[in-house]
Amino acid sequence: MKFFSTRNRGLALGASLSISLLSTSLFSVSAAHAATMKVLPANPQPGDILTVSVYPQSGEKITALSMSAYDTKEVKFYLRPDGMARAFVGFPFDRSGGTQTLSARVRVERNGQVSDQTTSTRFASRSRVYPTQRFSMRGSGAATMSKTSALRAEKLYVQSKMKNSYAAPLWSGAWITPARGTPSSPYGRRRYINGKWWGQHNGSDIKTATGTPILAANSGRVVLAEYLPTLRGNCVVLDHGCNVFSLYLHASKLDVRVGQNVAKGQRIARVGTTGFSTGAHLHWEVRVGWEPVDPVRVVARGLNF
Repeated sequence: MKFFSTRNRGLALGASLSISLLSTSLFSVSAAHAATMKVLPANPQPGDILTVSVYPQSGEKITALSMSAYDTKEVKFYLRPDGMARAFVGFPFDRSGGTQTLSARVRVERNGQVSDQTTSTRFASRSRVYPTQRFSMRGSGAATMSKTSALRAEKLYVQSKMKNSYAAPLWSGAWITPARGTPSSPYGRRRYINGKWWGQHNGSDIKTATGTPILAANSGRVVLAEYLPTLRGNCVVLDHGCNVFSLYLHASKLDVRVGQNVAKGQRIARVGTTGFSTGAHLHWEVRVGWEPVDPVRVVARGLNF
């Protein structure tokens, strides 16, 4: 199991926790003296962002964590200045409600001695029902559905730009809806195109006129800004730190470049209908790592590091 640790980066705010597990003279600690874990929100639903916090016992310092959750094999933890470690986890849209259990391996240091612990928590989640959409598509749009190799290649390319999130929050305050218009297809909607299952909607669509400004939902750093021909069209991806990203698809024009820092509300592109699209709209997503979550709920609830 892989640990994430502060040893190679120091104990600065937002340091990502990452080292490999040592199998030397470590001793175990009883559950009564182990670190504790808490998860918010209470009673979450699929599509929510889970805030996972791990608290050390008094006199201990967290130096490494390892955790997998749902579809995320390696959850990324970041250290806060108070010594607590925090991670964000996407609760996948295809999960049902019921009792959930999350567990982490924690390495701590006390008086120069190192120990490995296991901490876990249980919480109750609620199920969520999504609408179903069925529509027909002809011509080049229909042909795109069969381009499985090209679709996969584009997905992997976008994923490759979302590997090294900044190790501290780049966002601040409330999140905003990135374009004016009419909500047209919500997160999680089940889609059938030409009678075939296409999947669940990874983001939220806003129907609006071509050329409408697309604004950054919060401050961040541009990690992708280019035309992706198979599915996404003109696309911008922002890294907001702590493994949180936002994506903006089908734009008619891009107004930012890779490596640029952008402020919340800054124009980053203009609405269009490029890529796999049936009309002018903004498709926008919020992801924790690669796990899509409900962007409307992020705007409504915010994120607290």
